[in-house]
Amino acid sequence: MRISLILVYHQLTVCIGTLLLVLGISEVLYAQSPTPIPGEVAGLQFEPIPGNDSLYMAKDVQGDTWIKGNIPPAMQGIPIVFQIPSSQFVTYDLYVDQGEGFVRIHQDINHAKQKVQGRYPLYFFNSQAAAYYLRTKDRSIRGLDVAVYRPSQFIKEESVNLVRNSLYYGLAMMSIILNFVLYLIFRDRGFILYSLLQLSLLLIFCYQDGMFYFLSQGRFFMQHYLIWNIAVCATLAGLFAYYFLDLKHNMPQFKRLAKPLICCIFGSVLFYTLTEHMFFRYLASVFFYTFPVICLYQAFRMFRRDVYARFLLLSFGIVALISVFYTLNKYFSLPFLSYFDINVIRLANILEIIGISFALVFKVKAVQDENEMYKERLNRHLHELERLKKIQHTIWKNGNGAGQVLPDLQEEVIAELKAQYDLTDREVDVLLCIWKKLTNQEITERLHISINTTKYHIRRLYLKLAVNSREEVHQVIQSTFAE
Repeated sequence: MRISLILVYHQLTVCIGTLLLVLGISEVLYAQSPTPIPGEVAGLQFEPIPGNDSLYMAKDVQGDTWIKGNIPPAMQGIPIVFQIPSSQFVTYDLYVDQGEGFVRIHQDINHAKQKVQGRYPLYFFNSQAAAYYLRTKDRSIRGLDVAVYRPSQFIKEESVNLVRNSLYYGLAMMSIILNFVLYLIFRDRGFILYSLLQLSLLLIFCYQDGMFYFLSQGRFFMQHYLIWNIAVCATLAGLFAYYFLDLKHNMPQFKRLAKPLICCIFGSVLFYTLTEHMFFRYLASVFFYTFPVICLYQAFRMFRRDVYARFLLLSFGIVALISVFYTLNKYFSLPFLSYFDINVIRLANILEIIGISFALVFKVKAVQDENEMYKERLNRHLHELERLKKIQHTIWKNGNGAGQVLPDLQEEVIAELKAQYDLTDREVDVLLCIWKKLTNQEITERLHISINTTKYHIRRLYLKLAVNSREEVHQVIQSTFAE
């Protein structure tokens, strides 16, 4: 109960604090000097952006990309908030007609001309025309999403987003800490790899949610941060599966596949970073999924006999499938793919954290039970060794070596040997004579049989006990005493 209250208090504090920063009023007033839109824009030929029929694109002679969109009629002539909720599209200029022609709107300056800070660049204005224009040098405009709100609607939407995001952040942080603690206790690499995997995913979501942009007050922007972090995440996912499923024994060829595949992942990302060629971006996306898919395939093969494979296949499989649809949504404008946004991946990741956490708890319980079993076996073995020492001490103390074994103990051991090795009564008699260190001739005289019959029974006895000498027969009997 106390933990729940702390989490609720933390979430409310984050939401209220962030909202105050996002929409908080600064005492400093900023005058907006109008910068008119270049006259050449009117002569540009705009074409629809693939995947978004409501936006149009054109290029000017300087190589800049111009994007044209329309403000909904219900939003015209009233104060509105304009935002592109994408951490990868933050460097652009917005031109709007506020009654005196199209002019550039200053970023993060509210209607009262005061500085504010959001998770993404914010623009506050009152448009008198339906159209607006964006100018950018960024080429990643496929699947661009534009959001226009009334101020009150923006506050409500931002509150919902912050509550949802903070719930995920809290759960992810608990998972990271839990697995790190389990690693310190059990020294199992699977725990630390899963902790690093969740940390990598948390950083991806923080970046996508605009938290880096917000906390750095708009100064943090790394163009290729996301693709490098995804490469790290895909690698950690494969390595975690390697230890979680014990692929060292279940898939010995995994290392031979993993090393070149990891090199391909980071090599394609490096080439994309250096060249900006989309071929390497597509190639990297293929490698991102190839590594986890190999692990999921192995988990499928182990599904029936390994409970951990079931946990991994169900939890990671859902995340991988939704991630594939999310990636396809970036390149193909299919209606059903529009449902797979970042929040669906976040929900799938929450389910994955819960599923893998249950698996890890189950694994910890299994390790504890295994340790208890080994501890019990060790104690029993030590007890039997102590008992054997006492028996040996009693035997040699009474003289004549093994011949003075107590009658009840001798009968117990002989009965166990007879049942275990399927000995006949005559073979038991021969075994007792060997135990008493009698020679073949002495055995013949004691049992009133011929020397050849004695040798025959000894050979049969050696065969059943899987031994080759009298000393080994004594070892078998000694081990039976210990048990």
